[in-house]
Amino acid sequence: MHVINLRMHELRKLKELPLEAGVLNTEALMLVLRRKSFPDKIERVFKYLDAQDDKSIMSKKIYTVTTLNQLDEYLELQELVIPDAIIYVNNHIGGFGIPLIPEHRNLGAIIHDDNVSLKEKIFYLEQLGNIIDKVERIHLSDNRFQFGDLNEFNFVIDRENQVKAIDLDSAYLGIGEPLHMAYYLLKNQYVKSIPEKYKSTSSGIIIPSDNTDLYCYNMILLSALSGENLYRYSIDIYYQYLDYIKRMGLPEQIIRSFQNIYIPKNNINPREYLEDIDTDLEEEYQFKNFVKTSQL
Repeated sequence: MHVINLRMHELRKLKELPLEAGVLNTEALMLVLRRKSFPDKIERVFKYLDAQDDKSIMSKKIYTVTTLNQLDEYLELQELVIPDAIIYVNNHIGGFGIPLIPEHRNLGAIIHDDNVSLKEKIFYLEQLGNIIDKVERIHLSDNRFQFGDLNEFNFVIDRENQVKAIDLDSAYLGIGEPLHMAYYLLKNQYVKSIPEKYKSTSSGIIIPSDNTDLYCYNMILLSALSGENLYRYSIDIYYQYLDYIKRMGLPEQIIRSFQNIYIPKNNINPREYLEDIDTDLEEEYQFKNFVKTSQL
């Protein structure tokens, strides 16, 4: 890993990384770090955590970042943008340096943009599903790694239209208490009713697993299809909507993947079936049309 030293007056001169409309960052200050002295000549985003995070959280993030940099299987996975530098500010650890993805777009901004076609959204979500599958295949044979807070805003699209995973200092490596619970788990009151599937710590934080990562992925896909956050609705309405999109012609394998979320069976990665979605039925899949045609 690189070690980068800054003085406070140098920190104050750094510019914030511009974020797209609709993309929020509440965890840290994201600064663009340019240095001609970098051996690899790669610009970095400085994720400045010192002012926000306590020492225990910072130490967990340091452990995660340093461990990922020692695992060749993950370093070779080009879709993962692993923080590769620890940055000191006035001789204290201030955060991490992450290779900057030039001219990137945020996947979350695309998923929630009504002007982006369903066909384009599915193109990127298929890539996301493939990334999840690759990570799962690695840790089944060796080192465990979970995204944990897997949500669309933690992925970007580079100028070659390839999806990349960012925010990996918050990943879970299977040791100790998770840093926090995934966004999509926090928003859903029903997942804790299946404790044998979505296991929790003694403090009530759901532990990241393949089931939680795939639950989040399915919720992202549902959001792209429906134009709505389905975790906000009762299980009855959820399954009514699934019956509706099944009648509209959505592939049965994808419906089954959505159905598994609320039953004590392992979640499914539906990425191999996304190419079978008839994207010409984009309007028909919308939750608002389901509401119009039902008794709700």
